[in-house]
Amino acid sequence: MESNRAPNNQMALKGVVLVLALIAAGAFVLARGLDDDDDSEPAAAQPTATATMEAEEIPEPVETPSEDGEAAPTPAPVPEETEEAAAAPADEPQETAPAQEEEELECRDPSTIGVLVANGTDVGGAAGRLSGELNTANYVTLRPVNATPQVNSAFYYRAGYEVDAQCIARLLGESEKPLFPMPDPPPGGITIDSLGNAYVLILIGPDSLAQRPG
Repeated sequence: MESNRAPNNQMALKGVVLVLALIAAGAFVLARGLDDDDDSEPAAAQPTATATMEAEEIPEPVETPSEDGEAAPTPAPVPEETEEAAAAPADEPQETAPAQEEEELECRDPSTIGVLVANGTDVGGAAGRLSGELNTANYVTLRPVNATPQVNSAFYYRAGYEVDAQCIARLLGESEKPLFPMPDPPPGGITIDSLGNAYVLILIGPDSLAQRPG
């Protein structure tokens, strides 16, 4: 009986030793794990090497104060010239309307038209000089006379001789002078006898007609 108990006791002893060894090994591993947890710290997050590209903000225009303290207005942007605008031709000069020609007059033969020149100014010889100018143009001039003082020159015509009075005024370059029908009695103190057979009376006033060269 004693021989069978000895092997059993040995096996039981070995089992206890093995259990103790396993317990000791587990305690060692657990203690090691706790030490590792205390010493290790979480790694700090490392910044990524790639930087994100942000859109650059365009600064708004800054108003610069003027000398008087008020903010100077920001200049407006200059519009760019387009190709169409650059290719557009410059404004062409406008054509001016041609000056109207004077109406053609149907003048009678000067040799059939009697003209009387009367001087209504204090310019001596004015009527004589103008009579000579008309006589050179083949008009029939009566002897010049003096008239009462006049404010300006004028042409007077008998009925049916208005166009001839216009022809004489145009010949002398005095078309702007007024033309009137011949009154009765004649103007400027002219008598019927002095007027005679003249169809046109030129009454000289203190203007260009009085200053014509002889």
